[in-house]
Amino acid sequence: MSSFLLRHVKLTQPQLALMLQHQCRVEASTSSSASIVQHTPVVLDNTKPPPPLDADRMRMHPRIGNREIVGYGLKGKPEYFDLVMFPCPSIRWEADIPAIAELRKKEKGDWKQLSVEDKKKLYRASFRQTFEEFTAPSGVWKWTMGWTLISLAGLIMAYDAWRRVAYNIERPDSFSDEKLKKQLQYHIAARQGPMTGLSSKWDYETGTWKK
Repeated sequence: MSSFLLRHVKLTQPQLALMLQHQCRVEASTSSSASIVQHTPVVLDNTKPPPPLDADRMRMHPRIGNREIVGYGLKGKPEYFDLVMFPCPSIRWEADIPAIAELRKKEKGDWKQLSVEDKKKLYRASFRQTFEEFTAPSGVWKWTMGWTLISLAGLIMAYDAWRRVAYNIERPDSFSDEKLKKQLQYHIAARQGPMTGLSSKWDYETGTWKK
């Protein structure tokens, strides 16, 4: 039954079949590991599990595609971040292509053989932005300030329009020119403000305003 299952898994999911074969070898080696350790001074470490990168790649492959996993990452997951506090993401930015693969082979040798353009391509294949790029000011505050002022102007205009409609009432008759003249005559006759006020500017002898 197990051999039939293993053959079926090989046909459908080869990577999962490799993991199952490794698990079978681990179970087989654990039963005889004690006797081997007692009689032989050098023991091959058959119980060591495979690196977790293969499992991560199988689990995250639909999302990361063919990008190489190069480290642990920020949270132990194959994710890409441009962060100052964590400058080394766990995966490369671009997927592996033949041109980049050739440059990576040259990268292992003498860097004097690489041109400036090759070095830039290698950098852009691993990282999306440089430190200067992802730490540069974004200018979002200008957009925020602009829309804030526009919204404030709209609210003021809406309030002014509402005020003109809500307070559209007739002015009292005391605001008429005739009433205002009578009020002025009363203030002069009552001698209001004789020092610095209205009466100080009125000449009571001639009955005219002082020049």
